[in-house]
Amino acid sequence: MQSKFFSKSMRRLLRGSLARWSQYISYDSFAVEGASGEFAEALISCLAPIAADITPGDIPELRLAVSSVPMPIAMLAKPETRWPYPIAPAEPKPKPNDVAVAFLEFSINGQSAESLHSLSTGQVHDLDLMVRVSHWPESADRLVIAPVSVEPASMWDFPTFEVPRPSGPPPYTFERGGRMALHGGQGFNARPLEFRYAAEFQPAVEREQRVVVAGQRTLRLNGADTTRRAVTGYGEIDAKIVLLREKLRLEPLVSERDIMDLLTLLAPLGNLLGQAVQDKRYPMPIDEAAFEKDVLAYLRANTGVGQELELQAQVAGGRTDLSFRGIRIELKSERSRRLVPDDCKQYAQQAATYAVGSGRRVSVLLVLDSSKKKEMPFPVADGIFIIPVETGASPIYVITLLVQGGFPRPSDLSR
Repeated sequence: MQSKFFSKSMRRLLRGSLARWSQYISYDSFAVEGASGEFAEALISCLAPIAADITPGDIPELRLAVSSVPMPIAMLAKPETRWPYPIAPAEPKPKPNDVAVAFLEFSINGQSAESLHSLSTGQVHDLDLMVRVSHWPESADRLVIAPVSVEPASMWDFPTFEVPRPSGPPPYTFERGGRMALHGGQGFNARPLEFRYAAEFQPAVEREQRVVVAGQRTLRLNGADTTRRAVTGYGEIDAKIVLLREKLRLEPLVSERDIMDLLTLLAPLGNLLGQAVQDKRYPMPIDEAAFEKDVLAYLRANTGVGQELELQAQVAGGRTDLSFRGIRIELKSERSRRLVPDDCKQYAQQAATYAVGSGRRVSVLLVLDSSKKKEMPFPVADGIFIIPVETGASPIYVITLLVQGGFPRPSDLSR
């Protein structure tokens, strides 16, 4: 009697639960009665025993059957958030103006400014500027191009260029002229003076109103007066040595100490190049041993070199001809054919090998062309140059000097 009563009560309870569950399922398109689909059919099949007589012992099995039915995953759209009060749309963030580009080109005394420009001190020079501007901001009245430098302010005077607002469509091109002066000289071994020009639109109202300077924005000037302190005694050779010095200073792997030692060595060797042409020091062909003996005596007599010059040092499994403070000097003599600067490249690898064996990035190659000639010599300064030798990793720089000899007398060229 109690079991029959419990059975009827349990059926009513489960049927009520199923009815309530069917309401929730219908909201999500899973109706039990008359529903279609694998999940709905499997669920109805599992709950079918509720319609018959069940006992409390049947409930765990019924729950296990229902829980083992795999449920589908509902893909629901993100519900819209509804606020009690309307919210005004955010104002669009203004886009910054395009960055203007000012391309600079300088000329000094009518000549294009070089990467390193030699400039005499105590004199006024012309500094001309050509600037190209990509576009012009609406709020700017003028473009100001002014110099900045870490050099002492008492040493220089450079002009500030101003360009008023132009008319017409961009891009714009302007030309301006001014005067410049260096008031103080610098030591021969000192680094070049550096000045950089920066540009700015005025008045600067907008934060995004910027201008980028491109082109020749930096001026590197050499103010050393070689006429007052001659290096080799030959002005053209001095100027060439200065250019070589600045090229080496741009190479990060070449130490400043090596550059200073090279300058000490190039001073007498540059003088030797000048003597070879001016005084016809090598009129007849001589072999390498005689050339080495002459150069050794010549360098020993120089007070900047003297006893620090070494002879026949062992390096990289070979013997160098001469050495000065660890910088190797290789000598060659050509007696049968005329040489031009490009011909010296055939000797550069040997000199570079000695540099590698010494832990240096530079070496010196001194080549004598004493062959008999019928042509005039080339300019002496053209005989000083740098040959970079690639090693597969980083280059070695061979400072090469081509000494000219065996050329005819000037009067012989007229016959």
